[in-house]
Amino acid sequence: MLRELQVIKDKPAIASYKAGETTISTGMAVVKNETDKTFEFASAETAADLYFVDKERIPTGVNAARGDISDYDADFTTLVEGDFGKLINYLPGERFATDAYVETGIATGVRLSANTAGKIVKAATTVESKYVCGGFYTDNGHKLVIVEVSDTTGKNAS
Repeated sequence: MLRELQVIKDKPAIASYKAGETTISTGMAVVKNETDKTFEFASAETAADLYFVDKERIPTGVNAARGDISDYDADFTTLVEGDFGKLINYLPGERFATDAYVETGIATGVRLSANTAGKIVKAATTVESKYVCGGFYTDNGHKLVIVEVSDTTGKNAS
């Protein structure tokens, strides 16, 4: 799940790339593969050139007959290989929250990066990152990590 908390209104998102992994969920961090025009998980921990996946909330199948559908429904959060998705590159000053993270070591003020499974993690001491943990956010019973985008990069001390 991806929640935009403080973002620039009407900022364009890239929507011309397809999922290059078997399954990707909204809120996951990916990198673009320019050769195949796909987006996929990074091959090593990184905080460079990250995009966060979102998806249009269009119900399909039996869900089209339902009135109210949770934003957390798999129809709205799951992309399979070959699906188009929206890739969002957040800018300095923006804040967003995602449920695609590994909580170990994450605390307010810690620099963040993406692991090889597309999840936000505490950045290794060798990784420069502009992403900073702004705490946690509870969204209708779901715990999300708040990611703040700094205008400078930095490394975690330990």
